[in-house]
Amino acid sequence: MSEQPYYIERLGQGSQFQLIDDQDKSTTTPTNSNLQFKIVIVGDSGCGKTSLLSSYIRGSFPNEYEPTIFENHRAFLKDFKSNQILTIDLWDTAGQEDYERLRRLSYQDSNLIILTYNLNSSESLLNIPEAWAPEILTYCENTPIILIGLKADLPQHKVNPLDALKIAKNIGAIAHIQCSAKEMFNVDVIFNTCANIVFNSYKKINKLNNHTNSSRFSVGNHIRNSSRNTNNGYQDTTTSTKVVDHNNNNSYSPVISNDTPYVIHKEQSGCCVIV
Repeated sequence: MSEQPYYIERLGQGSQFQLIDDQDKSTTTPTNSNLQFKIVIVGDSGCGKTSLLSSYIRGSFPNEYEPTIFENHRAFLKDFKSNQILTIDLWDTAGQEDYERLRRLSYQDSNLIILTYNLNSSESLLNIPEAWAPEILTYCENTPIILIGLKADLPQHKVNPLDALKIAKNIGAIAHIQCSAKEMFNVDVIFNTCANIVFNSYKKINKLNNHTNSSRFSVGNHIRNSSRNTNNGYQDTTTSTKVVDHNNNNSYSPVISNDTPYVIHKEQSGCCVIV
């Protein structure tokens, strides 16, 4: 389990967020305490999605496997340096095709997708570009993605990490991280990355629009970062951003400049250039 997290974009780095309980939350005077984000985890059935969430939220690995249809968790994450607290709603989903109709409902207003595969199953990695990425593109086209390889504790991996990294870049993922929910390897790293992605997105959008539309970016809004695959083979993530205001049930797309924390990835013959 020596594979280190690979950050394709720096949006996933910055603050050090830690999981706290309700009591810790009530004794703190946070900044922007009502910031709330929605993160959805998807991937093949049995690849370890529920175990990852359980290990993080409960601090223990589940002893028995029970297929999940849908399960939601609410977590509070705090950056102790700034006292910033984030409310994160984690949506666990079913990987079976039979539940696609229900699963697609969970994508609505998501701020981040955790896309998972099993390091002991090459098929689960192949399903990322063939099934999961197209589904995400259909139901939440503009939502950031991180790619997670699960079950890193198993002795023999059937997935080449270079293949996984290539797929991560091709689908426009912000990071690729291997983890073991059983051994708690990189579990905290994953959710700290998630918190940084959604929080840094919020800060960037708020800064760009504060001088003209500050009233639109009240705490409690969900922020989605728009990205699209252009016809020239680039992953262009410098487009618009959609904000959903749950208080008024309105959505709008403010203009965002090209000065964003994202990068563009362009594949050339025999190499990958990260700009």
